[in-house]
Amino acid sequence: MSVAGGRLPGRGRALPFDGHRSDALRITLLAAGPLSSLLYVVFTDGIAASQWAGYLRTEQMVSELFAVGSPGYQVLVPFTWLYTVLFTAFGVGAWNSVRGNRALRIGAGLLTAYGLWNIIGALFPLRLGDDSSIPGHIVATNVQLALMVAAMCFVAAGFHGRMRAYSIVSLALSALMGMVAFMAAPGPNLVLGVGERISIGAFLLWVAVLAAVLWKRPTAVDSKGASS
Repeated sequence: MSVAGGRLPGRGRALPFDGHRSDALRITLLAAGPLSSLLYVVFTDGIAASQWAGYLRTEQMVSELFAVGSPGYQVLVPFTWLYTVLFTAFGVGAWNSVRGNRALRIGAGLLTAYGLWNIIGALFPLRLGDDSSIPGHIVATNVQLALMVAAMCFVAAGFHGRMRAYSIVSLALSALMGMVAFMAAPGPNLVLGVGERISIGAFLLWVAVLAAVLWKRPTAVDSKGASS
């Protein structure tokens, strides 16, 4: 796998994440990405949905599970903070894995911002039966979606080959199914439930794949951006 151009620091200069201990920390931070994706599925469609009698995973929105007043809300409150910590850690790990590649560095920064934005989202939750909570929730959600799309775009631009193609396909699938689900709202219906889950799932899987691609030490990428 190769990445686009950009210069890495010279071999004579020590990288902050150079050495066995620092590289172990970098890998641990990257591992937080796939873990956050796995726990998202477990806590939403696994634990929270099972506490809502009559909830249809194939027809209802995932965001309903996070709404104040939903049966699974108390479970998802602590998970939201855990997800925020894990995803932000992943963003930092990605940032320290792509030195010398401006597009990937920007993408990693946007991923970190995406993780931190969950804090803002928690301040504007959706409340079941309270329409006044909808505008603030929509704004917070749209900002986070913008961060997600921008991050995927910059990561795609920073890679060549299969990872670039995969990033573009993942972004297109997530955006397309997200729009399909939006048009099918408020539901419940099959298009809404399945469409939103495909949209979310495409991003969650992309995070895991990106972590795997960045797993190699940053010093294994030469000054022209080609893997050694």
